[in-house]
Amino acid sequence: MHKSAMLRYFETREQIFLTITGQEWREWSSAVCERLQGLTKATPADVAALLAESLMARPLFCDLLVHTPLNLERNVSPGTVREFKILAIEVHGNVVAELRRLFGLERAVAGDVVTVATSMAGALRQMAEPGPRLRELYRTDPELSHAVVDVPPQLKRIIEALIVGLNV
Repeated sequence: MHKSAMLRYFETREQIFLTITGQEWREWSSAVCERLQGLTKATPADVAALLAESLMARPLFCDLLVHTPLNLERNVSPGTVREFKILAIEVHGNVVAELRRLFGLERAVAGDVVTVATSMAGALRQMAEPGPRLRELYRTDPELSHAVVDVPPQLKRIIEALIVGLNV
């Protein structure tokens, strides 16, 4: 499809990606809530593993999470940002509600867990999958190899520590 045809339906290419980000938020939240609702009791480790696993299973979502505040929201109209934010707040809130149910967390604390989990997933994924030039640098310079992270266990540890630390 030619760019001019796409722009009949979307104001910018960023709006297309923001729309996809909204769909990813909805799908991720729905899948996570379904799994959390199946639990009557869980440990912070269980929930951290579930969140980390569910995020790593969605590489596109993780990539989009990084670009949303840096680029996508800045290159669309305020109305488009408002529409996206309403959706994101709603589905974020669904996961927050499940964390509150399981652990008795305050709303703000549960919100912090979800925000940190999604933010860290996006950031760590970028570090775990460097471009070809950086990958070659890390391969040829072993001192720098620590820059590539093993995301799932690291993300799980961060989320678990956050749940435990904030639930004191």
